[in-house]
Amino acid sequence: MKIGMICYPSIGGSGLVATELGKSLAECGHQVHFISYTVPFKLAPFANNIYFHSVDPINYPLFNQNLYTFSLTAKIVDVVADYELDVVHAHYSIPHSLCAHLAREISTRDFKIITTLHGTDVTIVGQNKPLYSLNKYGIEKSDLVTTVSNFQKDHTIKYFGISNEIEVIYNFVDSDVFKPGNGSPTSCLAVPGEKIIMHVSNFRPPKNPLGVIEIFARVREKLSAKLVLVGDGPGLGEIKNKCREYDICDHVCFVGKVDNVETIIPMADCVIQPSFREAFGMVLLESMACQVPTVSSDVDGILEVVRHNETGFVAGPKQYDELASHVVEICSDSNLAKRLGTAGRDRAIAEFGKDKIVSRYLDCYERALNNGY
Repeated sequence: MKIGMICYPSIGGSGLVATELGKSLAECGHQVHFISYTVPFKLAPFANNIYFHSVDPINYPLFNQNLYTFSLTAKIVDVVADYELDVVHAHYSIPHSLCAHLAREISTRDFKIITTLHGTDVTIVGQNKPLYSLNKYGIEKSDLVTTVSNFQKDHTIKYFGISNEIEVIYNFVDSDVFKPGNGSPTSCLAVPGEKIIMHVSNFRPPKNPLGVIEIFARVREKLSAKLVLVGDGPGLGEIKNKCREYDICDHVCFVGKVDNVETIIPMADCVIQPSFREAFGMVLLESMACQVPTVSSDVDGILEVVRHNETGFVAGPKQYDELASHVVEICSDSNLAKRLGTAGRDRAIAEFGKDKIVSRYLDCYERALNNGY
């Protein structure tokens, strides 16, 4: 097949899944065309069967901002015509799915549109009133719609009143890449005897970054530990102020953006993710594959990834005492940590393995091309 892959290129769940899916499809012999404003951060150049098409901005003096949606639509039309694409897979409904639909109306070549809903495109962005009808249109007019969790499916059907079928296909992890013992020596982050507590995110309010500090401050009262914060985002300033408030600055390490998180997650003794909203929980899955126990909130799609007291622990996103207690328990009991870590990796491979999930997407493409579910 010839497949167009429309995604955000930045570090994050939807772009990561789209990129890894495209790479896996290319390895299977399919021709994959990435369409975005810059090369996705995990996309290696010069790979077989992979093409990248840059969306060039249109700047018009009458408008304050560049017309990205029109630029993207025009690029889809061009790529479909030049390479005779069979399928365009839009990751995120706004604006990607909508642009794909407009491109199909313009194009002289018929192609199928698969839309994957990843989370904030329907739980946050999609609930913006001016965008509501556009989002609903993009979802309903797709040939096939998938999403990353049953929570996300139910939310989309309820909030948008969707009548057509939405198929749940979980995110996947490559257990040959995310695996225990794949990290650097922990001495670069912590002194001997210190436990490494890690949080990976974009540090935006839905991830509850201030809650991470609340949890760690309580953990520090019980054991010697270092908090390692991986990623970048608008909440870092508030986090640093909160660290000063608790006088724990010397015990917090800001490592910034890390392209290859598979090299740093295995260094952790525990990964914490007390999110307020989480359609799936990609970091939790990656941690499980690395055999690292997790402590997270019990919201949204997380419970479809983490099994409480089997692969990690969960509690309410503001139950900081309970969440901290779970972290201390893991870091103080090596047998417990081993049991959770082993079960987590086993579950990651069995339920979220790359080959299993990629084959399901291929099946979606084939069914869409054959005009049926």
